Amino acid sequence: MPVPRNIPKKLEIQIQKLTRQKNKEELLHSCFDFVVSKNSGERINVFSKFTRLYKLDIDDILETKGYAHCTTMNYLLRTILINSGKFKDADINTKLTNIWFLIPHQYLEIKVSQNKKIIADPWAKQFGIPFGKYAHGFSAGTILRTKR
Repeated sequence: MPVPRNIPKKLEIQIQKLTRQKNKEELLHSCFDFVVSKNSGERINVFSKFTRLYKLDIDDILETKGYAHCTTMNYLLRTILINSGKFKDADINTKLTNIWFLIPHQYLEIKVSQNKKIIADPWAKQFGIPFGKYAHGFSAGTILRTKR
């Protein structure tokens, strides 16, 4: 999905704050934390909030509180990173896996230097899976959300 270049003013302001980081790795971590602070990913809502699965309006995504699918959280993270001017679309690869070998799940692999890529799975953070790792198979974290 192409990333919008025309983004809301409040997101532009947030990106300016985030781009004060010293390097791409720090920027990625700050952007990841911002996305995680905006939304949650309660597992039951994977099915009950199905209509939100392919939400693409950045304004709408920023205004929606609570549940967001992994695809939506990744889309927001990708949008922020590319609009920061520090990352190119080619630096960000969408990866697919399954949670509990049944439920499809998406995460990102982001190139921060010539020899280093970092995994970003903002949806999984609230289930105890740290920055740099992703939910997959039975390694999908706790069933319940952990405190952030």
